Amino acid sequence: MGQVTELHKAYLEASSKADHFLLGAIAAACAYLAQSNPYGKLGLNYETLFLVDLVVLALAGYFAHRRIENTVQVLKYNATYIQAQNSGDPLAFHGGKHLAQKYADRTSVDYNLRNYFMAVGFILYVVAKVCGAY
Repeated sequence: MGQVTELHKAYLEASSKADHFLLGAIAAACAYLAQSNPYGKLGLNYETLFLVDLVVLALAGYFAHRRIENTVQVLKYNATYIQAQNSGDPLAFHGGKHLAQKYADRTSVDYNLRNYFMAVGFILYVVAKVCGAY
């Protein structure tokens, strides 16, 4: 049981560090885009594509932040769940279990949306750079 606990602890630490790194990288990309890209009137032009790219990457940052917040909630409700299991409180046990599962599901959705918007943002940036060159 001790090895499983240590492995899970290592997994949580690595996952948390990766989430924080990605949030920082997304924020840095947003800052770079906001500072260095040309902006003009809205329309069917490459300047608008840069603006759309910035919005898409900002959405990736939003979902990265939500994933971190929801992961903290999962840990909190897992602790409630385990404490209720040990104390024999059935109401807290089922409530903690339900809330932990609810937030765990949210972290999965946030993970997928973060990765989707990061990929779309990268693709949009490449397309905008190519369109700007021609």
